[in-house]
Amino acid sequence: MSTMLIRKTDHLGREKTRYPGTIISRDSHKIVLACEWPNLPVVSAYGVEFNPGDALIEHFYFDRWCNVMAIYGPRVHAAIDPESLKGWYCNITRPTILRKEEAGNPAEIEWQDLALDVWMSAQGDAQILDEDEFEAIKPDLSPMEVASALGAVPDTIEICRNLWRDNINDRIAAGLTVRKWTVATAESCTGGLIGDALTNRAGSSAYFMGGVLSYDNRIKRDVLHVPQSVLDGVGAVSEECALAMARGVRTAIGADVGVSATGIAGPGGATPGKPVGLVFIGLSTPTEERVERFVWPHDRIGNKRASADAALRMLARLD
Repeated sequence: MSTMLIRKTDHLGREKTRYPGTIISRDSHKIVLACEWPNLPVVSAYGVEFNPGDALIEHFYFDRWCNVMAIYGPRVHAAIDPESLKGWYCNITRPTILRKEEAGNPAEIEWQDLALDVWMSAQGDAQILDEDEFEAIKPDLSPMEVASALGAVPDTIEICRNLWRDNINDRIAAGLTVRKWTVATAESCTGGLIGDALTNRAGSSAYFMGGVLSYDNRIKRDVLHVPQSVLDGVGAVSEECALAMARGVRTAIGADVGVSATGIAGPGGATPGKPVGLVFIGLSTPTEERVERFVWPHDRIGNKRASADAALRMLARLD
């Protein structure tokens, strides 16, 4: 595999560090390299510990104002264990500069750090870092660069979110495969997003059976066999309904595992005691059953996506 030199500079172009990387993939938009955490003292931050030899997968973009570094535990027999993911450290940068090999000098990429950073944990929680450092360098940046850097933050978080979904999908696949289990979804407020996320992974047909989009209570009752007494009593947005949906989809589709989502995505639909954003995620397997309750603070689309992500987290924690 080809190697490259990676050069980090500050916003004024002054080199801060350099290190080698092995190319994993590249196209017209980005280049992905495998590296190692440098031989520095152990660093503890964001609730995790970074150690010399930790594996890094770095995404450098030619048309985005960021790079994204996935940090894993040390490789085992040259392979990266998805379970060892510690999180993603993301730098807001100018678009990556690619320099070809010439005159005996190796090919290299240069990324120019703009101080502002994003951290996303392995659990999918994001936080913006070093805003004070960004404020300090603002006078050195053009108005366009300031706007581009700030605008890159939500874009970077979304990139990380998609990488997180890839990682958790790998973990779900591994957990189901080792147990020889299949999975089915029973979705209401998520509108099919859980099944969509699961089937984004190539090879998911080996364990994903299908789903029931039970938006109407009649589908919950007639297809998923949610008792009418539950719907009339505690209602469709309830722990009891979520669990009945997860149980029911196992029977309806013939899967080993059922996962469900029912809630109030908003902006309307709230009732006394049931606010917008209230969601119940249910799980039923041959060895366990549980329901988790959430109250999301997002808009309708954000609440749907957060609920689907919560279902993926639940599937990744099978007993």
